[in-house]
Amino acid sequence: MKKILLLSAMIAVTAASCTRQQEILLQVSNPMDRTREDAIVLLTRGEISKWSEIQAGKLPVLQDLRGSYIPCQADDVDGDGEWDELFGLISLGPSAQKKVAVTFVDSAAYPVFPTRTNIRLGSNEAGYPELPAADRLEGVSYHNFDGRTSAVFQMEGVAWENDVVGFRNYMDQRNGIDIFGKTTSRMVLDSVGIAGSPSYHEPAGWGMDVLKVGSSLGAGAIGFMYRDSIYRVGDNGHGSYHLLFEGSQRSRFNLTYSNWKIEQFPLEVVHQIGIIGGRHYYQGLVSHTGGPDNLALVAGIVNMKSDSLHVLELNENYTALVTHAPQAEDGSILAMALMVPSAYLKTTGQTRDQGEGIIQTYYAVLDAEPGKPLPYRFYALWEQEDPRWASLEEVTAFLRQEAGRWTQSVIYQVSP
Repeated sequence: MKKILLLSAMIAVTAASCTRQQEILLQVSNPMDRTREDAIVLLTRGEISKWSEIQAGKLPVLQDLRGSYIPCQADDVDGDGEWDELFGLISLGPSAQKKVAVTFVDSAAYPVFPTRTNIRLGSNEAGYPELPAADRLEGVSYHNFDGRTSAVFQMEGVAWENDVVGFRNYMDQRNGIDIFGKTTSRMVLDSVGIAGSPSYHEPAGWGMDVLKVGSSLGAGAIGFMYRDSIYRVGDNGHGSYHLLFEGSQRSRFNLTYSNWKIEQFPLEVVHQIGIIGGRHYYQGLVSHTGGPDNLALVAGIVNMKSDSLHVLELNENYTALVTHAPQAEDGSILAMALMVPSAYLKTTGQTRDQGEGIIQTYYAVLDAEPGKPLPYRFYALWEQEDPRWASLEEVTAFLRQEAGRWTQSVIYQVSP
């Protein structure tokens, strides 16, 4: 089974010899015959160390040939205190090529770029201090949440956003995912859900909470299927949140579940979530260990206000489950799409509309091997953010382009 990497298929590398130097010149190419805004350039520390000496106290940056900085960040992905990846966003025309330089600057002098991503878990205390880590509330389900979660956390849990859309996760055993529709490119979630501010359930200048989640899986929340039954991840055992890194161009965090049981079988589950500037999606990466044999991962879309599921084979690599209806809380059109690797898709389905457990949900069942991380993307396309999303045809065309971008990464080679 092929390995799928987080956030983007890894950039293809054309091998070239070069001497170790303090400036690395790369030729970046767009293999697609259409313009790519915010194309990903991703270089690992190991790759860069083959071409240049890594100096203590310095961080890599991207520059164009005029010396202007390209929006980028150096991320400590594994939490060991040293940067692991250089990540940047660059726009390329159809089949275009562009030369960029990797140079090094003092960490204290790293360039500042416009902020396009944000992660927020605020404590509901004076000043709403931000929490880098927190435990999920236990004993709080859909049937008895009665304000306890909002008394502990701003917005009831961790929220994440970029310049086009936002999401949040309930930090209790409901464990649903909600959508914040945005009509501004500003980062707004630090000030949402605080005392004295308007309710985020009502339209505001920045947007609003557009989704009713109920006891569904909402906007891409997860479960596991065992013997034809779906179990909500985190409805028992211990759950926690941990911020991995937060930057101007991308941010990432982990939701971890330990001693979560399906019947008598305990599992450990890690749900990693990342968001990138300019994207209408977040990307989840789910891995598990333990549990019974023949488990399958389930990711879902609430169908409370949608009566049709469109299953689209976008290309040979990716399939999308799509709903398109006046299902936003203000009555406007909201399209939601769950994009998954076709190689892992076993089937799709629909839960019952009433009863205990997970209800009112369309879902994808994905082949999940223990210890093998499995990615998916969840898209939220609100017509108040872009009137194109009122058209299912426009949504479908956009998703096909997105599948192409996921399949065909930017190509780079070391330039002499």
